[in-house]
Amino acid sequence: METTRPHWTLSRRSFLRYSAVTAGLLTLSRLRMAPALAVQAATATELRVLTPHQADILTAIVERITFTGADTMPAVHDTQAIVTIDQALLQLDPSVQSQVGWLLRLFQWGPPVFQLKFRTFTGLTPEERDSYLQGWATSRSSTRRLAFRALKNLSMLGYYSQDATWKGIHYDGPWLPRPRRVIE
Repeated sequence: METTRPHWTLSRRSFLRYSAVTAGLLTLSRLRMAPALAVQAATATELRVLTPHQADILTAIVERITFTGADTMPAVHDTQAIVTIDQALLQLDPSVQSQVGWLLRLFQWGPPVFQLKFRTFTGLTPEERDSYLQGWATSRSSTRRLAFRALKNLSMLGYYSQDATWKGIHYDGPWLPRPRRVIE
């Protein structure tokens, strides 16, 4: 008997495709399209793919993945990193956008299953979040490792494409200023 898979199923093939897309997005980040969307901090009205709750989860993930401990690096919430990621997701197929939403929900509610901690990811301490992320990065499950890579790629794309992070990594910016485009 043939069974049909729900449209929200996270398959290995879709995570492979998503990982390839995020690697491509990292390359596109050189174009610096989305970071100049606004000067103010991201608000829920600027988000077009992510919900405010998903943006909060993603902010917590990006904070831990990009955390260096250096005082010269800006906090994720002080940059346009989440808006940049949202704009990158806007370029993807709606089915991939939906899968990202499911991934963020799974990531948020995974600590009771994967670490036996009866809190959500955003309710964990910074050290527990790091341990949880490490568990995803080194999991025996290839699907979890691919999901982690996708989140890591999005985190790096969103955070390090921000002009405010460049001083902390000793990057002076492009030699020739390029006009920035706003994606409609």
